[in-house]
Amino acid sequence: MERDEELVVQVMLKPNCGLENVRAALVVRRIAPLCSSLSFHPCTVKSDPSTISYLRDHGLFVRFSSPTPEKVLITIKASFFVDRFAIIEDADAVPSFASASDEPAGENSPAIPLRIDFANRSSVDGRYDELWKLLARLEEVHRQLRARIERTPHDRELNTIFFTHAQVVDGLRTAVARSRIEPFGRIAPSLHALVADYSERFGVQVKFDIADGQMALDQSVLASMEEIIKRVIRACLRDGIGKPEGRKAAGKPPCATMRLTLESDGSEVICRIEHDGHLFDARRIGQLAEERGLLTRPIEEYTDEEIGSFLMMPGFASTRSGPFAGMSSQFIEIGSMLYNMGERGKVRNTDHGTLEIVMNFPAPFTVMEAAIVRVGAERFALPAQQIVRFEGHHPERLVGGCDASGTACYVDRDGARVEMLNGAGASTPFKAERPRIVVMLEAQGERRALAVDEVDGYERVSVCQLPALLNRRTARLAGCFGYAFLQDGAACAVVSARRLLDSGLEEGARHA
Repeated sequence: MERDEELVVQVMLKPNCGLENVRAALVVRRIAPLCSSLSFHPCTVKSDPSTISYLRDHGLFVRFSSPTPEKVLITIKASFFVDRFAIIEDADAVPSFASASDEPAGENSPAIPLRIDFANRSSVDGRYDELWKLLARLEEVHRQLRARIERTPHDRELNTIFFTHAQVVDGLRTAVARSRIEPFGRIAPSLHALVADYSERFGVQVKFDIADGQMALDQSVLASMEEIIKRVIRACLRDGIGKPEGRKAAGKPPCATMRLTLESDGSEVICRIEHDGHLFDARRIGQLAEERGLLTRPIEEYTDEEIGSFLMMPGFASTRSGPFAGMSSQFIEIGSMLYNMGERGKVRNTDHGTLEIVMNFPAPFTVMEAAIVRVGAERFALPAQQIVRFEGHHPERLVGGCDASGTACYVDRDGARVEMLNGAGASTPFKAERPRIVVMLEAQGERRALAVDEVDGYERVSVCQLPALLNRRTARLAGCFGYAFLQDGAACAVVSARRLLDSGLEEGARHA
């Protein structure tokens, strides 16, 4: 196959989903980074639902050229919502399309426009490539300066120039990375629309909430996340929630609740989708894993979370009947999608009677809102998403342990006892010297309190991965998952309440 050859492909989507136009737009989004030119027909698939009937009858027609056309075709074929595709020899034979608000196309109207950019993707990527080329040239100059300094180490003026140049290069490198950053909230409207559409279709009632903490991610990461998240939501609505009458019979409110939570965790972004519908039978899943020789210790020693991870293991169960019909089989399909993208997931029953699907997406660079706090000699950032509120520190509110662990608790303004993350009996390096403020944190449905000496305010920080040589055990116990440079230029650790909570629960997990 010749390189940069222009091809026209007919893409047929899996039938009768009711969102053919959205799926067609996702196909274009997935292949856009691989194409040097790209147009599609109908050209309004993303914004015009009236294209659905055309897509069902004729499919989506894509005209593209690429240095690696085979990769484009493989990407189209690998999309889970694509039924089949075929290369079209005669582009003039493509059926025309007119939206409900347009006049019918004339005989001389071209079936496929000669060039239609998808969301101006070509021009955006062109500017991005120019920035990368400029950065590469500056880095080459920087290497030459470094070589010159090694020959003349006592030249102070040259050392000053080298240091300034290094700052400029680093700033440009960050700016280039940020140029591809998009807020997760960009896809929130489409997720709410999906929930509304499928709730009506499957006859369920759902209150859907998104807590993304104003996180921003690379465009490619966000695109892959959007595709899989929609697949999970659809599976939950179809087989996991239950109809209102069934929920009433089970003693649940007729309207279910579903919550999507996003958080950064070092080189990954963790997406949690939780709902109060049907739980999974951990014992039955564990028995099947034992039959298949996947357990390395007695089944009773496995936690529900460990058992739940089997549900998203590719090939764990291929049957669509029996105990793996419906939701279970869909978990396995979603797990295969994650595996093919270098990602992973798990399913767990929470302590408060809900089902949680957890998915890990590689994302070495994220942007989020964070509160900068001081505890003793340490200064670190807490993700704003995990902060419930701040309260004044009152020593008389400190009480003994809530349980046999003896860990100190703090009585909040509502009169509830909240375990202290850095109180007496807690294993943490963050010990407040003169605590003035208590930060109320929430992670994994658990409420915790952290006493701090000062709160320096909020900043929008770029979270980077921790250096490889850092002692990861120490970092885990401290709840640290990354670092950021603050507005004053200082490096600052980013600490997660969830990690602090996980380190304290390693010995107290529930078993299947």
